[in-house]
Amino acid sequence: MVKIRELTYSEKELLNALGKYPEMPLKELLIHTSYKRMSSLVRKVDQLKKRNIVRGPFYDVDHNKLCRNTLHRLFCILETTRSYKTIMSYLDIIEPLSWTYLVLSPHKRLLNVGFLSSDNAEMVNLFQLLKDNNIISDYVVRVHHHTKVVENPNFFGDLNPSLDRLLDPCNVPDISSEDYDTEWNQCDISVLPYLETGYKNGKLVEILRAERKSNKTWKYNQIKYSHQKMVSKGLIKKIYTIYPFPRAQCVIFILFLKTGDIISTLRMLRNFAKGARVYKHYVLCEDEGALSCISHPSFFTDLMYKLDQIDEITEKEVYPLRSLSKGSSPAIPSNLDYFDFDKQTLEYPYRMYEEKIKEKLESEPG
Repeated sequence: MVKIRELTYSEKELLNALGKYPEMPLKELLIHTSYKRMSSLVRKVDQLKKRNIVRGPFYDVDHNKLCRNTLHRLFCILETTRSYKTIMSYLDIIEPLSWTYLVLSPHKRLLNVGFLSSDNAEMVNLFQLLKDNNIISDYVVRVHHHTKVVENPNFFGDLNPSLDRLLDPCNVPDISSEDYDTEWNQCDISVLPYLETGYKNGKLVEILRAERKSNKTWKYNQIKYSHQKMVSKGLIKKIYTIYPFPRAQCVIFILFLKTGDIISTLRMLRNFAKGARVYKHYVLCEDEGALSCISHPSFFTDLMYKLDQIDEITEKEVYPLRSLSKGSSPAIPSNLDYFDFDKQTLEYPYRMYEEKIKEKLESEPG
């Protein structure tokens, strides 16, 4: 393994502050660090980005506040015997594709895929169509109903934490999501995907330039107002992804777990690697917890053994992800092309996707 270059005390301090206060301007963040000058802090953040420890800023989107109809995120595990190129040629037809990761598995070819969904039953029908035609051999779909909780690493914490106290009483964050309550205009919807993926570090002037290349005629003040409106109304929340070690030296995995009740599941999600040098974000999928983690390889090595010792966990699945492979796309901007501004709804044309998939199947050699 590549030798890990340890961070200095000041760098750890800065990373902790950046992860804890993502919405704080850097000039205000200075008081939470040992750096004396703003220029030194900005230069250090840039260095940490180049070392692949910091990603962002970008914005987490509460899709329940986006439109009148209900939207969900889908966490999907697809099994296949076909090539990645073949699979993606079909998945790309389904426009609200959010991310793709190849899964490390010695026995099966698996993909972890995310979608934004306006009709879960129609999405399942598309997966079944792909399965019936041997594009995929199986699939599991989990529906994310709640707000995502992000916890960046504590750089003074343990890199291989114990999991002995997952059921300890704790303050569980409010993961409920508010409903649609704000009308969104064309400028709002145009700007949102840039902010979601952290385009050019979320700089509004860069978003303006990109939009003008697409023949949009927004003024800077319009984009600035849209950004402020989305923040104040709770549609978006600024976040960073901070790796506990340089990205190439980390393990990324998704853990799905279930207990006998929701409260116990939430406690486990909250207490999992709490205060450790581990990045995590988690959500509820129905009555199951979905936990995405980035950690030192030593933590992942005996993870299943540790989880096996906890009788309260009734079901669990772990998927290590190939985050650096060409087949992985961690942040595909939301497709908002079908947003209806008069009705304030977003509904995807699933029948069109079905027809395109069928046409492609018919055109493929037997």
